[in-house]
Amino acid sequence: MTETQVFTSRIKALVAKSDLKEALRQLRLLLENSPALDEVLHQSARLQGIRKQIRMGEMDEEQASLLHNRISAGILELLRELEAPQGFQLPVQAEVERAAGVVNHKNVVMDSTIEAGGNVHIGDKKEEHHHHYGDRKIPHALTPPPFLPEVFLGREDDLRRIHDRLFAPGGNLLLLVNGEGGVGKTSVASKYFHEHRHKYAHVAWVLSEKSIANALLLLAFPLGLQFSEQMNTTERLETLLAALANLKKPCLLVLDNANELPDLETNYLRLRQCSNFHLLLTTRITNFERAEICRIEGLPEDEALALFEKHYRPLSPEARALFAQIREAVAGNTLVVELLAKNLAILNRLRDRYTLTDLLADLQQKGLLQLAQSQEVRTGYQSKAGALRREKPEAIIAAMYDLGELPPEERALLSVFAVLPAESIAFEMLETLLRSMENLDVHLISLSQKGWLAEQSAAEQSGRDLESRPDTPPAIYFKISPVVQEIVRRKNPNLRADCQVLVDVLNEKLDYQAGVGHLLNATYEDALHFARYAEAVFFNLPEPDTDLSILTNCIGSFHQTTGNLDKAFYHYEAGIRVNKALCALAPDNPNYKNGLASSYSQLGDTQRTLGNLEEALTFFEKDIELTKELYEAYPQNVSFKNGLAISYYRLGQLFEEQKNLPKAFEYFELDLKFTELTFESSPRNVEYRKNLRISYDNMGEISEKLGKKELSEAYFEKARSLE
Repeated sequence: MTETQVFTSRIKALVAKSDLKEALRQLRLLLENSPALDEVLHQSARLQGIRKQIRMGEMDEEQASLLHNRISAGILELLRELEAPQGFQLPVQAEVERAAGVVNHKNVVMDSTIEAGGNVHIGDKKEEHHHHYGDRKIPHALTPPPFLPEVFLGREDDLRRIHDRLFAPGGNLLLLVNGEGGVGKTSVASKYFHEHRHKYAHVAWVLSEKSIANALLLLAFPLGLQFSEQMNTTERLETLLAALANLKKPCLLVLDNANELPDLETNYLRLRQCSNFHLLLTTRITNFERAEICRIEGLPEDEALALFEKHYRPLSPEARALFAQIREAVAGNTLVVELLAKNLAILNRLRDRYTLTDLLADLQQKGLLQLAQSQEVRTGYQSKAGALRREKPEAIIAAMYDLGELPPEERALLSVFAVLPAESIAFEMLETLLRSMENLDVHLISLSQKGWLAEQSAAEQSGRDLESRPDTPPAIYFKISPVVQEIVRRKNPNLRADCQVLVDVLNEKLDYQAGVGHLLNATYEDALHFARYAEAVFFNLPEPDTDLSILTNCIGSFHQTTGNLDKAFYHYEAGIRVNKALCALAPDNPNYKNGLASSYSQLGDTQRTLGNLEEALTFFEKDIELTKELYEAYPQNVSFKNGLAISYYRLGQLFEEQKNLPKAFEYFELDLKFTELTFESSPRNVEYRKNLRISYDNMGEISEKLGKKELSEAYFEKARSLE
C-alpha cells in the first residue's frame, strides 16, 4: 500500500464517523503544496458555513444533513482521485506521495477534540501553493475558485469534450462553452475547473458580464502588477497580457458570462495573445471566428427527471408522465427545472397545495412567468458576493435575458418569434410572414450568433442527409426556446406593435370569400401553416383589438371550410369574447358592433352545420339585432345594408331546414329587400349583382315549394335577367 493510500484510508474512517472537520484538516496537511488544496479549502468553508447557519437558526437539521452528505461525497470523490494517480500530472503525484509520507510519520492527532488556536499548531504550517518567477511568487490560483455545483447530472460527456478539445495536439486554446441562459454552461465550466485545475500551472476564474477587459484586469493584484495613474485601460490591459504570457504553461482562464458580442470582437485578438493559456468562455454567443465550440443543451429526460427529484421528491409513474410534459414545455432548461422543483418542495412540504397537474396547466395556459403559486427559492445562479440568491422563480427566470441590449429591429424580430410556435421555421417562410422587414437575413443571423435564436440547416432539422442544389443557398431554419419566448412576452412593452406586420400578413393570407369560405390569397396547403401560426399569435397577444378580431374570424372560417367544425366553433367563440371586450371599451363604435354581429352570425352558421338548429337560431337572432341597430343608425352605409341582407338570408336557410316554409319565405323576402337596396347603392358592383340574382332564385324556389307558381316564375325570370 502506498503512503497516499495509507493516509486516505484514515480520512475515509473519519468520514464514516461523520467527523468532517478533522477529515478536512488532515486533507489540508496532505495537500498543502498541491493545486487540489483549493477544493479542500472550499469544502471547509462550506462546513463552517453550515455550522454558522445552524447556530443562527437559518438552517434546519434536514438541510444540514443533506449538505453534510454532499461534503462527504465530495471528500470521498477527491480521495478516489488521489488513489488513482493517473488523474494527476507526475510532479503533482510525487508531491502528494511525499507529503503523505511526511504526515504519516508525524505526530498527527487523530480522533482528537483539540482544536488549533492561539499558539497551538498540529503538523506543518500551511503554505500557499505557488510558483517562483525570479524573486516573485505567484499563486497557483490567481482567483478564488467558482462554487462547485451541488448537483451535477448528465454532463460527463460535455466535460470529456471540453478536456479533449483543450488538450488536443496543437491545442484548441480558446473554447466557447455556449448555450441558452440557464442551461448549465457555468456549472459545466465550474466542474471542469475543479476536476482539472491540478493539471495547470495557474488557474483563474473571472466574471465577464459587460467587459472582458475589466474582468481581466482583476488579475493584476495576484500577478503583483501595479499601474501608474496615467495609464489608460488599454495600456494596463497590454501590460497585464504581457505578464500572463510569461507564466508557465499550461494555464487555465475561465471567462464566465461573456455574452456581449461587440466586447468579444474588441478583445478576441488580445485573448489569442495568451498562447500559454487554455481560454474557456461561457457564453450565449453561438459562433465566432475560428474559436472552437462546445454546445451545452438542455438536459435529456432521464437526467432532467433525476434533477427534479433531487430537489423535490420521488415521483410516481403517473407523475413522471406529467413531468415529461413539463420538461418539454421548458425545453429541458436546467435552471428552470431546478427552480420549479424547489418551488414545489416549499409549497408541498406538509401537504399538496400545488400539484404537478396544477403546474402543467399554468405552463400551458398562463406561461412560465405567471405561475398561480410561487415561493422564494434559493439558487446560486448569477449570485453575487458568494451568497445564494433568494427570489421567486419567475423573477430569477425573467432576469436571464436583457432585452435592452438589442437594437429595435432585432427586438421586434424576437417579438415575432415570441408569439409564433416554438418550432423550427424556415427562412423562406419568415420572409413571407415579415415581407416588409428590411435586412431580415442580417437580423436573423445576428440574433442567432448572440444566442437568442437557434439556427439549423435543413439536414439538422430533418435528421437526414440532404443534398443541396448547386449555386443555391442552403435551407436554414430558426427556432426560439419557450423560455426565451416567455421572457420576451413578459419584458417587451412594445410586443403588440412589433407584431403588427405579422398580424397583417396572416389576415391577408387567411382572407376568404364571404359566404363561401374560399381562400383568396393562399393555397390550402400553405394555409395549414398560416392558420397554425395565427392560432399561436392570437393566444399570445391576448389584449383585444380589431385586427385580432379579424384574425380569429379568419381562423374560424378556415377550419369551417376545411371541415374542422370544433376548431371553427372555438375560434368564433373567441371572436365573440374579443368583440364584446371591444364594445365594452367603446359602445358607440360601429366597427366593433359589426364585428360582434359577424361573430354571432358565423357561430350560428357553424351550429347550423352541426345540426344544432335551436342554438343556431339564438346566434342568428343576436346577429340580426345588432345588424339592424347598425343599419338604422347608418342607413346610407352600403356594407351594413349588405350585412343585414346576409343575416336575413341565413335565417331563411335555417327555417327552410326546419321545414318552416312560411318563416323561410318571410326572411328570404327581407333578404331580397335589402339585397335590392344594396344593389341600387352600387349597381356596378359585380358581387352585389350576383347576390341579387341568388336572392331572386331563392325567392323563386321557396315560392314554388309553397305552391305560389306565378310568383315563382316571376322571380326566376328576374334572376335570368341578371345573368
